[in-house]
Amino acid sequence: MINNKITYLKWCLLLIFVLITYFIPLNGRLLWQPDELRYAEISRELILSCNFNVPTLLNVRYFEKPIFGYWVNAFFQILFGENNISVRLGVVFSTLTSALFIYLSAKMAWEKTIIAFNAAFIYLSMLIVLTVGTYNILDPIVTSFITMTMFFLQWGMKTKKFFKKLIAFTLLGISCGLGLMTKGFLVLVLFMLLVFFNSIYYKQFKKIFPFFLISLCVMCIICLPWAIIIAKCEPDYWHYFFWIEHIQRFMSNNAQNKSPFWFYIPILILAVLPWLGYLLTSLINSFRNKGQNIYFLLWFLIPFLFFSIAKGKLLTYILPCISPLAILIATYLDEALEKKNVNIIRINAFINISFGLLTAGMIFFSKNFKILNVYQAHENNKLLLAMSAFIFWALIGIISLSRRYWMLTAACTLILSLSIGYVIPEKIISNNTPEKIIKKYQSKLLDKPYLLTNNVGLGTALAWVLKRSDIYMLHQTGELGYGLKYPDSSNRFYRLNQLPALLEEHNYQDVALIVERSQDRILSTLPGRPKIITEGNLVFVLYDKIECFKNKK
Repeated sequence: MINNKITYLKWCLLLIFVLITYFIPLNGRLLWQPDELRYAEISRELILSCNFNVPTLLNVRYFEKPIFGYWVNAFFQILFGENNISVRLGVVFSTLTSALFIYLSAKMAWEKTIIAFNAAFIYLSMLIVLTVGTYNILDPIVTSFITMTMFFLQWGMKTKKFFKKLIAFTLLGISCGLGLMTKGFLVLVLFMLLVFFNSIYYKQFKKIFPFFLISLCVMCIICLPWAIIIAKCEPDYWHYFFWIEHIQRFMSNNAQNKSPFWFYIPILILAVLPWLGYLLTSLINSFRNKGQNIYFLLWFLIPFLFFSIAKGKLLTYILPCISPLAILIATYLDEALEKKNVNIIRINAFINISFGLLTAGMIFFSKNFKILNVYQAHENNKLLLAMSAFIFWALIGIISLSRRYWMLTAACTLILSLSIGYVIPEKIISNNTPEKIIKKYQSKLLDKPYLLTNNVGLGTALAWVLKRSDIYMLHQTGELGYGLKYPDSSNRFYRLNQLPALLEEHNYQDVALIVERSQDRILSTLPGRPKIITEGNLVFVLYDKIECFKNKK
């Protein structure tokens, strides 16, 4: 009876933790550009056009990703409207789905509810999961499908009954297919690598191979309808998506976000906070114990090495590696608690105390160093709140020194997750979250038939706030370069030398330019005498009335 009450209490605390850290902060900060605004706007345009097959951004073809992630975002927008909460609910529920399958995977491996619960709990409280799990991008969605895939593979390898094995590999094919439709062929490559190495290590290659083929067939059945439709609607889609978005992005010499091999090592160290003290020991322990530990070790190592070898890297790519780490840490922690090994618990606590105090100290003293200072003079309240979040982190570290309160480690990020939207410096807000500034001048922009910008991220912010997709690109095409090459979209781009003709055609009115302050080349060559408003990092150039331009330059 006592054990049941403790279990019930733990689940209640986990639910409260999820509500506080994942749901309450959803509307606490504006959408970030370019990622959050991009995916929000693409989904909004799907709904507006009633064309759920071809993704567009600012009404221009956008072939960087498949369709399913946009469907997820569109689904929540249809349910709850076009707002910051609805566009983030997809990643929140995907993160919770990953936690559920982490629980099921750990439970299947060790048949201990406590390990399964701790694995899900540790996963949901890791810094990278908390951060990315409330950030509107596709990585949490695809991570949920990879986590499902690994659970179904584990089930298929473990069960000896033909019918259950068939079900497991069928579900594996479905989850892999949906992952492919979210992020692309990357999911298929990881899936094949993980199946191959696990089947070789556990000497099940011959047994698994026929079911593996079934999974591939199911995956094709899942993907084929949309693959055919998009090929029929846009014949060039698959050529661009495969060669540009996969081969060139990850492996070519001019790959996007090109970074060294060790790029993910420091990111991993920060990603697993506040559980960093268990990282190395849990990996070593899993290698020593072998058995089922190797399955999760391979699940971690193969994607980590794959993304490290790839030339193009982004911080969020390693999110699928975090799921098996949570399971390995929970397994090691269970073993340490049984052996009453308090040293590792104290080491982890000291890491959190040190991290909290050092970060709080850096924030406090940053105002004395011009290079480090991100807060302006009138932002002392934000600085103090940021410091408080990390002092709280250190205090939780002190409490978790006791073996009895090790689970409170998860609370280290509590104040940070609740306050993040209120501690971001204005300098960063101005550069990355332009919604508030655009809303301020919404009435001046809504009646302008021509809105031009040179920045795609800024263009998506304009489209999202003003609820209009007819934003024109000026001087630079950015990530819309490929889509703007199509004849029916070429009129959506103006070169700088075409701007005077556009203004003359409209009698120097009904046109507005929104650019960043750094765009001297654009701002120094503006025809006529427009009304110029500078707000933060943005410059609004308004051509309003004919009278204002009688004395044109």
